Amino acid sequence: MTWLALAGLLAFGCGRQAVDGTAMGTTYAVQAGCAEPLANLPIAATLAEMERRMSTWDDASELSSFNRAAVGEPVAVSVPLFAVVEAATRLAAQTEGALDPTVAPLVAAWGFGAHARAEPPTPADIRAARRQVGYQRLALQPRPPAFTKLAPLALDLSAVAKGYAVDRVADMLTGAGCGAYLVELGGELRVAGNGPGGRPWRIGVESPIGGAPLATLSIREGAIATAGNYRQTRRVGEREVSHVIDPRSGQPTDHGLASVTVVATTTLAADGYATALLVLGPEDGMAFAEREGLAAVFVSPVGDRFEVSKTKAAAAYMAD
Repeated sequence: MTWLALAGLLAFGCGRQAVDGTAMGTTYAVQAGCAEPLANLPIAATLAEMERRMSTWDDASELSSFNRAAVGEPVAVSVPLFAVVEAATRLAAQTEGALDPTVAPLVAAWGFGAHARAEPPTPADIRAARRQVGYQRLALQPRPPAFTKLAPLALDLSAVAKGYAVDRVADMLTGAGCGAYLVELGGELRVAGNGPGGRPWRIGVESPIGGAPLATLSIREGAIATAGNYRQTRRVGEREVSHVIDPRSGQPTDHGLASVTVVATTTLAADGYATALLVLGPEDGMAFAEREGLAAVFVSPVGDRFEVSKTKAAAAYMAD
């Protein structure tokens, strides 16, 4: 979740409009400077469509329907679902599986998500779930868009679906001639143009224990997403485990990194990279981000405080 400065949400300035609501299991807020009333744009309908296509909580969703499909059976899918899964598999290949859209069986085994198991997983449960994880098990056919399972698998797009939905709304605002906007869904956001007072948008990086932000980002155009391992946890035996599961090991992340915030051109990319870097951890994640030129901010606990480290590319976004 990305912390949004209150001033940025309330001080709309001349000609700014705002709408908010709930979608995709969370809240959304949009503020923009548009020629036509913001309420006339199908923002809520667009987000509802994304939920109908990509939710694992809705048994009637397009994604849930595919997850029930048989191995070897080509399944026709919508353009939006294909776009998100294709992007997720590219990120999976780039991160060598740190982000993997087929992680659903492991997420459920550890007691998270729509199909969470109530009982703690045994080593045999984890081994069985791992045998169903691997983006290479999925074949993608672009035209006409279709997926084929090459082996048993189930998709979970929670690391990228909200980001894609934000991008869809942002593209709608651009098409409607909105000169400046902020779109936020569940803490993932995208901005364009000037923020309040004609200045860049100022976005704070949340502290895991609340209070003042740990850092503030200044941005005129682009997307910001944060992945954190402290918001959803559960006790498994003597362990408090995070909902962020490493698809490569089958285990919850346990390297001490609290959160990663990424600035990117699209919210889908920011969302996916933030999760991948959190899985990779403080050292491997930082090395990957520097190698790929990502603007990333890492938050790690050090004693009773939190330490912020950033990549070279992120320095351009740090507010004074």
